[in-house]
Amino acid sequence: MLVQEYFKTRSRLLEKALDQYLAPANEYPEQLHEAMRYSVFSGGKRMRPILFFATYEMLIGRKNINRLARLMPVACALELVHTASLIHDDLPSIDNSSERRGIPSCHEKFGEATAILAGDALTTKAIELLTEISNKKVAIDCIHVLTKAVSTRGMIGGQAVDILSAKKKVNINTLRYVHLKKTGALLQAAMELACVIEGAEENLTITLSNFALNLGLTYQIVDDILDEVGSFEVLGKNPGGDSRSHKATYPSLLGLEKSKMKAEKLLRDCYNLVKNMKANDVLLEFVNIVKDRLP
Repeated sequence: MLVQEYFKTRSRLLEKALDQYLAPANEYPEQLHEAMRYSVFSGGKRMRPILFFATYEMLIGRKNINRLARLMPVACALELVHTASLIHDDLPSIDNSSERRGIPSCHEKFGEATAILAGDALTTKAIELLTEISNKKVAIDCIHVLTKAVSTRGMIGGQAVDILSAKKKVNINTLRYVHLKKTGALLQAAMELACVIEGAEENLTITLSNFALNLGLTYQIVDDILDEVGSFEVLGKNPGGDSRSHKATYPSLLGLEKSKMKAEKLLRDCYNLVKNMKANDVLLEFVNIVKDRLP
């Protein structure tokens, strides 16, 4: 199967499941449910759930879309948590971004209060979905993995350090921490969740976790670069937001060329971690996707 077709078929499956799991927009309270759906169905790449599918299918040794139906609660939980983080990221008190994926941010369309509640509701819905896993030990393990990724040891911790670092002189280690937590933690969770469900051995889980963290760090470094030299069409929002917010970025600390070199090295590390694994073509495509974004 062509990798491009893999992404299309898994995305269609995910879209259908998300539509079924989310309350209708006209269900009371209507504005909250409409805001949740608006943000979830705003054209995201579904990178995290597809990475989860790809890891699981690599672990079982074959691509079989019929085997994915029972995984939908986990895949959708990943996407809902990611969407919630974007809603909160865009708020005036955090990144103050009026656009996301080329359309108005959730708070611009529905107001700040509804946007905050929509993000909270998506996160709690994600945990609710994980309780639907029939094997309760696996369900608890999945809840542990996802909540750790979201917690002060993961996305929220990264966001907190990012906020506290604004308008301050920070070093590269602090910036690396922010990127690993804000972006890497949920990618890591996607791969760890697949390992939990398939019962992968510890060493393999660690290797795949390192792949995810490197991929997440690279993705964010590329985002930092694009914020300086990219366009609205590429970013889905106006570039230069980081500099306007006086936020540290890899280019501001290392310069553009060294930042590109760092991203390229991390991509090579990603490749080397999985190059000898069987059925690794989709994971390698994720490396190529990030590489293709590098200007």
